Amino acid sequence: MSEVATAERAPTAVVVFRHELDGMSDQFKAALPAHIPVERFARVLMTAAQNNPDLIAKADRRSLWNAAMRAAQDGLLPDGRDGAIVLYGAQAQWMPMVGGIRKKVRNSGEIATWDVYVVHAN
Repeated sequence: MSEVATAERAPTAVVVFRHELDGMSDQFKAALPAHIPVERFARVLMTAAQNNPDLIAKADRRSLWNAAMRAAQDGLLPDGRDGAIVLYGAQAQWMPMVGGIRKKVRNSGEIATWDVYVVHAN
C-alpha cells in the first residue's frame, strides 16, 4: 500500500473536530436560546476553530467544549464580535466581547437605553 493511500484514509484533526462537534449538537441545542439554531452555532464554532488552528491542535478538548457551552448558554456566537474562544496554554476559555455583552443586555428587555460618556478629572 502506498503512503499516499494511507495518508488519504487517516482523518485530519479538522475532520475529527467536526465529528466531535456533531456529537455535541444535542447538548448545544439544549443550552442555546430559541433564536440561535444549533446548526448556525456549530457552523460559527467550526469557522472559529478553522481560523485559529491552535484551538483544534493544542486546546484541551474538555476546556474547549466547556468554553463553547458557555457561549451557547450566554446566547452568543464565538464569531469574534459577540465573543471569542481564547487559548491560554492548553486551556480554552470563553471571552464575551463588548458587542456580545451589549447584545445580551438588549435581548434581556430590562434596559431601554444605554449611553456612554467619558469621565475625567477637571
